[in-house]
Amino acid sequence: MAMTRVRWVLPGLLGGLLSCSGGGSSSPVDATVAADATLDAGAGGDDVPARVCRSGRAFSSETPSFRGGAETAAAWGLGEVVGKRLATGDLDNDGYPDLIVWTDAVNARTDFSLSPAQYNTRVLLNRPREGGGRRFVEATQMSQFLSLRTPVEGRGRFVTTVAFADIDNDGDLDAYTGTIPTVMPAAGQSPDPGDRGTILLNNGQGVFSVGPESDATPGPGDAPQTIGAVFLDHNADGQIDLFVGYHAATFGLPIGQQSQLFAGAGDGRFTEVTAEANLLLERSNASLNEVTNNRPLYGISACDVNGDGRLDLIGAAYGRQFNLLMTSEGSAFRDESAESGVGGDENRNPADNLTYQCYCAANPGRCPSTVPAPRTGQCGANGAGPRGTWRAGIDDAPWRLNGNTFSIACGDVDNDGDIDLYTGEIAHPDVGLNSDKAELLVNESDASGAHFRRPGRSATGLVPPVSNTDEGILSNAMFDFDNDGRLDVWAGGSDYPRMRGWLFHQNEDGRFSEVSAAAGIVHACPVGTAIADFDRDGDLDVVLATSLMRTCSAEWMGRSSVRIYENLSEEQNWLQVRLVGRGAGGANRAGLGARVRVTAGGVTQTREIQGNWGIAGVGAELVAHFGLGSHCDIEQVEVRWPDAQGTVETFRAVRANHEIELRQGERQVRYVTPRP
Repeated sequence: MAMTRVRWVLPGLLGGLLSCSGGGSSSPVDATVAADATLDAGAGGDDVPARVCRSGRAFSSETPSFRGGAETAAAWGLGEVVGKRLATGDLDNDGYPDLIVWTDAVNARTDFSLSPAQYNTRVLLNRPREGGGRRFVEATQMSQFLSLRTPVEGRGRFVTTVAFADIDNDGDLDAYTGTIPTVMPAAGQSPDPGDRGTILLNNGQGVFSVGPESDATPGPGDAPQTIGAVFLDHNADGQIDLFVGYHAATFGLPIGQQSQLFAGAGDGRFTEVTAEANLLLERSNASLNEVTNNRPLYGISACDVNGDGRLDLIGAAYGRQFNLLMTSEGSAFRDESAESGVGGDENRNPADNLTYQCYCAANPGRCPSTVPAPRTGQCGANGAGPRGTWRAGIDDAPWRLNGNTFSIACGDVDNDGDIDLYTGEIAHPDVGLNSDKAELLVNESDASGAHFRRPGRSATGLVPPVSNTDEGILSNAMFDFDNDGRLDVWAGGSDYPRMRGWLFHQNEDGRFSEVSAAAGIVHACPVGTAIADFDRDGDLDVVLATSLMRTCSAEWMGRSSVRIYENLSEEQNWLQVRLVGRGAGGANRAGLGARVRVTAGGVTQTREIQGNWGIAGVGAELVAHFGLGSHCDIEQVEVRWPDAQGTVETFRAVRANHEIELRQGERQVRYVTPRP
């Protein structure tokens, strides 16, 4: 295991002893140091690292921010890797984030008799590269990540969803994996292997064992369509809980399967508490119009939208239905899906929907006279349109006039201290403007409840540079790629023609500019996303996985479809914050759900410790990353811990351009420098 060097600093001492020039130092602080770490006094004194100040030069389209392509992928060990989905986290506790890559193959267990390049799911550990740098190495079988409860020789578990957290509060990342089983497979598909939701416990070195059976691990008789899952501590008891969202039992049905909340016991066992938490929804047709029905969900996110210290649950709904927003009230949740503005935009007019226009043309007098007539040749027999026959009373109902949402990312995009949202949607040009497209939702919540404003894509600049085509944004994220202190937006494309990933840079005025090619990321059909500082140089790298469906197969023929885009943004200042909670009775060990606020140059940025989100678990490590722009002196770091008391701790005069670790209640700053 790689070692890290740590420096402990008392924040109270720093405020009086240090100037911007990095002068004096205090006496060494006694502390218990992990067995895989050694103390290092550092260049700035016995326990304070030297002041580092970067130039602060801003992003320029003349100099790419990312290095990618086949050569970079090969150097990182990804030259033969094919995959559609990604998750990331530091699996072996060496300080570097690792990768899980999977293909989304239906009902397919991994066959270990094949070469690793043909595995359906792979575990890739981040290791030093000979001659310098980093690379990913094959560790699927060694990790036992695909273990079966009842082992089958040469086979590994079927996986379609991954989420990470420290379930047992022992200092390492455990996992949940879910599946999308097809109980009655189509011709040519594999039979259902019976694999379902599984808890995996880590031994601290990246080797996993199957956790105990509980409510969160259903048997083959159940068929939950698990496409999104998140960990959280919903009751702030210091134990990790699990929320799992499901799609419909049969694709296309309007009523989804009931999502479930499981309370963790701290040892890998979970008890379902969906009803007790007021998360039960309805399965009647009447519930559709009342917006009280289970929705067919793709992505699940958990973030604190109303700032009360408790994580709220967000579900990305398919089938033009209202997205789900369940805000926490402590032990239970309140449904604010429709009234908050998260459910969908206000456009409920289907007049520009071509299928509706065809119906109106074939049925005079049944539609308002303001509905435009379709052009000649656009409609089929009996008034059928591109989406089939319009169903009056259903397709014009409010619950059918929202979006096809796949992922919803959380982040304080305007640095005003609350959490905004960015939705990822599929929209088709023939359906018209009433089908929601990917856009920014600005948080304006107050004491009366959760409220979000949709300023519109033209106002924000978040408009993909394509038109009159099927638009698909499946895996999205908000992160500061150039370390200027403003969150940027990643809109991961789909497998529709002309779709690729779009990187939007946030300018000083708050508007966004599309800079994918200029920044160095040109990637078709990227449906899987993992964002982390994979080389620990202070900026966020991007790994993308690729769909090979539709036109994408020809686009990627004969090439590795998982690529890393290595961030080269070395001019701006930064800080990374890793948290360690007390566990049971305090905050959960990984600090999941904590809110971190960093003030530098008079500007305060807000981040939440958030694991995965969105479809299948868009990946990010449990570290809060802050770009600081030209500011290399930090006035304050504030942590609101996710415990029952809402404990707030403040640290002053923290050094920039370092990763720090903050342990709940110890009032010390730990500077962490990973070994090369």
